[in-house]
Parts: sequence; structure tokens; C-alpha cells
Amino acid sequence: MKRIFAMLLALLLVFSLAACSKDDDDTDDPVNLTVTSDGEYYNAGGEYNDRFAYEIFDGNKVMITGFVSDYTPHAITVPAVIENCPVEKIASAAFYQCSQITAVSVPASVKIIEDMAFAGCVQLTTVTFAEGANTLTDIGGYAFAQCVKLGTISLPDSLLTLGEGAFFRCAVLTAIQIPAGITAIGDMTFMDCTALATVTGGNAVKSIGEYAFCGCAALASYTVGAEVTAIGANAFALCDTLASVTFANTTGWGYRAEADDEELEAVDVADAAVIAKLLKTDYATVALVRQ
Repeated sequence: MKRIFAMLLALLLVFSLAACSKDDDDTDDPVNLTVTSDGEYYNAGGEYNDRFAYEIFDGNKVMITGFVSDYTPHAITVPAVIENCPVEKIASAAFYQCSQITAVSVPASVKIIEDMAFAGCVQLTTVTFAEGANTLTDIGGYAFAQCVKLGTISLPDSLLTLGEGAFFRCAVLTAIQIPAGITAIGDMTFMDCTALATVTGGNAVKSIGEYAFCGCAALASYTVGAEVTAIGANAFALCDTLASVTFANTTGWGYRAEADDEELEAVDVADAAVIAKLLKTDYATVALVRQ
């Protein structure tokens, strides 16, 4: 079911992107690639006429809700302050399919990036968080999904939540460090990140969701941290080069042959090479748990 959902999401992104094109009769006007509210716009000016739709919430905080600019590919900087109020949120789908964005700088003031905020930004190559940024706690589901050219992103240490499918189909992402505060790698978080070869950090992770690394064809090794007690079905399916999965805690692992079984069928995870193969074959479609 997760795989089917992912395919449907990909098709939605592709078809809606194809629909976002310039009006042949008005080639000089900026193109709004997002659906925005009737809120105010912050005019950042510059060569590309960048404008950020925004709303004030909680009386003195700003949420970016949309973006308008010339269609020419270019880098953008999300403003840190609007109307003397800090920009603390990037709303759901705020930059959805803004295919003119090649790089984005996120200010230290931002605490939350909501679902699908940058999904489908197919020219986006780099996401940079301000130096010393220590306030970002949440990245929502599918926030960077289908950013097929995204190759560079360093997640801040302050991050506590990484939503499901956050980097779904980021096909050129080669490395990621999981911040120390992350306790769950959600369903499909890195699914179809075909170039992802290095995953580090994540010592506090307790669960790895279904399809979390499915289709990460370049991933040759992975370490399951000592805190992990659950690995979802198909978490490492189709990881063609996966040759070593090292479990920091090798005792108590098993799976339920039937969903309502109370007893676990024991699984030996001590041999990194053997379990890597089994996670792609015999155990690919079952959830492993540690008791």
C-alpha cells in the first residue's frame, strides 16, 4: 500500500508540474507556481522580483504561505523578519513545485517547515540553514519530496521530528546525517533516494518506518542503533548494494508470522552480511521488533 501511495504521489507531482507553465501571451510577467491565500506579500525585490506571501499568527509571528517570482531559475533567501515579526513557519506547500528555485537559504528564526513545503521543486539543488540555527524542530511529511536534484542538505542539530516521506525520491542526495534529537525515521522518509550512500548519526532513533530506505540502491551499509526496537516492513527492500547491516543491539529480535501472534519468531541479527541479505529477501515484507 505504501508503495502504491508513493507512486500516486509521484504521478501527482509530475502531472501538476507539467501544468505549471508560463502563459504564452504574457511572457514578461512573474509566474505564481503556488496556490496562496489572500494574505499580504513581502517584496524582497532583487533581479527576480521575489515576493513571499505571508500571514501573521499568534499576534507577532510570521508564516510564509506562498511565493511568486520571475520564472528564471535562481536562488532564494527566505526572509527572517517581516513587519518586525520573526518568520517562524514555512506553511504546507508554500513553495510547492516552484521549479524556478535552485537553492534556498532558511533563516535561523524558522522553527517549523510544514508538509510538502518544498515538494516538487525539481531544480532545487541546495538547502542551507543559517549558521548557528538551533530553533528548527520540525520538518513535515514530504517536505522535500521529489526534489530530484537536491544533493546538499545538512539538518540542524535542533531537529526533533522528520516527517514521513520527507526526502522521498530525492534521487541525487548522496549523504545524510540524522540529528541527535530524532527518535523516529518515518515511513518512506528516504524512499527511492537512489544515490544515498551514507547515513550517519541517529543514535536516538527508536523506530525505522515501512519503506524508510526502500529503493536506496547505493546504500551499501547501515548501522541500526542501540535504541531501535522496530523496523517496518520493506524498510530496506530494493537496496540492491546493501551488503552489511550492523545491529548495535543484537538480542531479542524477531517477527510475528501472523499479525495477532503473541510470540515472536526469533531472528538472528548478529551477522551483518547475513541479515543485510535477509532484510532484502526473506524478511523484506515483515516488521522486525525487539523485545
